[in-house]
Amino acid sequence: MKRFCIGIMTTLLVLCGCQQAEPHQDLEDEPVATLSEVEVPDAIFTSDRKGASITEDEIKSAIILYLNSSEDLDEIMQAFEESIYSEEELTRKEMDKVNKTLSLIEENDQNFNDFITSNFLPADYTKGADRISQYITDYNDYIRSLDKAFDRFDKGEMKVSDLETILGSSGSVNGREQKKIKDFLREKDIQTRAFQQ
Repeated sequence: MKRFCIGIMTTLLVLCGCQQAEPHQDLEDEPVATLSEVEVPDAIFTSDRKGASITEDEIKSAIILYLNSSEDLDEIMQAFEESIYSEEELTRKEMDKVNKTLSLIEENDQNFNDFITSNFLPADYTKGADRISQYITDYNDYIRSLDKAFDRFDKGEMKVSDLETILGSSGSVNGREQKKIKDFLREKDIQTRAFQQ
């Protein structure tokens, strides 16, 4: 799921000459789709329920939709990253796709957070759902801050030491949190396309 973050971090690490103590996952050589090949998902997580007692089946479905939507949106951002690295000129349609994706990422995160904080979840799902929400939201915020920092560094507006500071501020985005999420998903038998590595 998180190859977009890994690609940017790898570039920044090379620029900084430093290493991150705990990588999110091993880099893989699998090909990344191009922006013209990826489609913006039709569905992201949405719910208008508030103050409801959520069943186990409902929270499982909510987690699956949220994580799968996050994965689909991340795939678009991976394609965008590849376009940037290959210095391809993007078409207006591709830029619109990226902008729509960025908006959907924020909406997906906010909708899921609202759902889990505005309803009563089964007790053994509360901590896991919160951890998932926090991790994905922190990851998306981290990507945005890295992207802005990389642009500023490219323009000469930022020093290597500033990049090192940003690299160290990943919040809950680390291998330990990923493992806890994977363990929770496995324990609850929740199958998603995210966190498969």
